Amino acid sequence: MPDDIRTARLARRYRRWLLAYPRPYRRERGPEILATLLDAADPGRSRPAPREAALLLGHGLGRRLAEFGRRAFVIAAVAAVLGGLSGIALGSWLSWRDVDPMTPDRSTAISLAPTVLPVPFDNQAYQYGRHTFWNPYSENTLQGGTGVRAGRTSVTGMMPPQTGVEQVAAAVTRQMRAHGWQDVRTVVRHIGPSTAPGEFAEVTGTRTGYLAAVQITVAESTPSALNFDLMWAEPSGQLRDTVLGGLAGALLGALFGLYTSKRMRRYGPGRQRAYARLCLATLLMLAPACLGNIPTSTGSLLANTNRNGHGPSVYWGGFVFFGAEPLAILSLLPILAIVVCCVWPQRATVRTPTTA
Repeated sequence: MPDDIRTARLARRYRRWLLAYPRPYRRERGPEILATLLDAADPGRSRPAPREAALLLGHGLGRRLAEFGRRAFVIAAVAAVLGGLSGIALGSWLSWRDVDPMTPDRSTAISLAPTVLPVPFDNQAYQYGRHTFWNPYSENTLQGGTGVRAGRTSVTGMMPPQTGVEQVAAAVTRQMRAHGWQDVRTVVRHIGPSTAPGEFAEVTGTRTGYLAAVQITVAESTPSALNFDLMWAEPSGQLRDTVLGGLAGALLGALFGLYTSKRMRRYGPGRQRAYARLCLATLLMLAPACLGNIPTSTGSLLANTNRNGHGPSVYWGGFVFFGAEPLAILSLLPILAIVVCCVWPQRATVRTPTTA
């Protein structure tokens, strides 16, 4: 290969790596850097060395980041957190869209009861919350609420006399595994005061999209109880969609914060003050929902899906906690206003001619 063709190809590839630098820096220093790289290149080379490419990429991105300033990184960090928590909620919410919004019907619970309960049971089933997820304090999204519960259909079993909690739990576990229930787990704990001790056990498992939870209670102060609750299990893609939503939201939030902060630097003090106020308004509106979504993303603690026993995981419940949902919806207004501030043309300064 002729040297001039090899040099032209090497120069073209160096220019690609120089795209990591900001445009004004490339315009001012690009030819000088390119000439230095070509002079230092070994004879016969047609592509940059890996170490050179890494240095160009790292130094170029460093120059880009240096142009943003400290305030831009603070805004980008806050926007990344808010965007990540919002993305977690959106990804989880979208994954539940294919699940029946109504709880399993009574006939289904009765038909599945023999595969779960090794004892006789009542042929009547009761529903607690008709919807898969329901907010007991709000019937309207714009009203907000204080949490979301898991709807369930319950069947009552007959507790064997003079039988311990662990024995019944072991029998339920064997029954569920024998009938194809997967991921069967048992939790046993002591309940009640020391003067009237009791025991509680819960056996859970999944099968063909259903989640079964059996609660067994034996106490001296209250009658023994054996209840089978049937719910919808978490969608198989919920964890994937939740993680992808969180990552996408954090990335978009960080890029949005960096871009808008850098762009606002070219405007006057008045528009920069408006930008700061809009950012503060967005933070105040989104923070309650996002902060409430932190515990819901780790097990639906504030969403109260465990209030009546084990329930499916919910990663979007924070957006209905303490009326945070309407504020999260209204936060779209200051976000839209920020975009308008960034793209609205700056008013031209009119200069009056001076006479000598």
